[in-house]
Amino acid sequence: MRRPVDDLARPPRARRRRSGRPALILMTLPAAVAMTVFVALPALLSLIGSFFEIPLTGGAWRFVGFGNFTDVLSDPAVLQAIRNTAVYSAITIVPSLVIGLSLALLANAAGRGRPFVRTVLFLPMTANLVAMAVVFSWMFSYPGGFVNQVIGLVGAEPVNWLGDPATALPVVALVGIWRTASLTMVIFFAGLAAMPAALDEAARAEGIRGLRKLFLVTLPTIRPTVVFATVLAILSSAQVFDTINVMTQGGPRGSTETVLTMTWRIGFGYFDLGAASALAFLLLVVLVGIGILQRRTLSGWGR
Repeated sequence: MRRPVDDLARPPRARRRRSGRPALILMTLPAAVAMTVFVALPALLSLIGSFFEIPLTGGAWRFVGFGNFTDVLSDPAVLQAIRNTAVYSAITIVPSLVIGLSLALLANAAGRGRPFVRTVLFLPMTANLVAMAVVFSWMFSYPGGFVNQVIGLVGAEPVNWLGDPATALPVVALVGIWRTASLTMVIFFAGLAAMPAALDEAARAEGIRGLRKLFLVTLPTIRPTVVFATVLAILSSAQVFDTINVMTQGGPRGSTETVLTMTWRIGFGYFDLGAASALAFLLLVVLVGIGILQRRTLSGWGR
């Protein structure tokens, strides 16, 4: 059978690309369906629900417009949760990036032991976060936790780390730093592995070493990796939930309540699904905006 003239006129590469499209569509279809069912559809329903008062006992939804948004933004507890989220992010993001980069540089310089070092440093990322929150709760428990026992060796009085509003949030943030630093370490390690060896040789020939090499050669070269790691650290800190729910349940006196835990509390504690949907949508808008801003800022860095 003769092929159509159009197919004969196409270059071989174009014909192969066209013949491979059905296979590509078939392979991406399950992921597309999963994203639609478990991400896009719930997000759309949440957005729609934010404009309604939704009775949990059944009945018709009542349209309230932007009433849910004004209610949550005028609630002192929600405003405190927003401040706590900002403080938590400030405490966790920069240390996670610095520690992750330092560990990646350490693993990259390990020579033959690089796979072993990389595996050991990645272990925190594989640990169950709820289980580790329980471990950290025991370490900082009052009065006989591990940390209090250590400071007791020097004669200091035990501290109620998780029961004091001044110390509860920083202690919870330690779990976030411990977890996120492991993730950023792997990302930075991948970026360092992709660096051309000629750059390292040229820097060594010019006598550029240490921090000078880090800021003049390494970081500008792995700039896309820095952007990706920063965005992931922001998303991780802004969506903290499990750690706080296990260690403090948002207390004491709301000092560790974050936007996500407050969203859960409004929806399933106060049974106000409309207000919870509004707060969740606002969080999504802020995260998207921060991601765009960070990308634009860091994309011009090092030019």
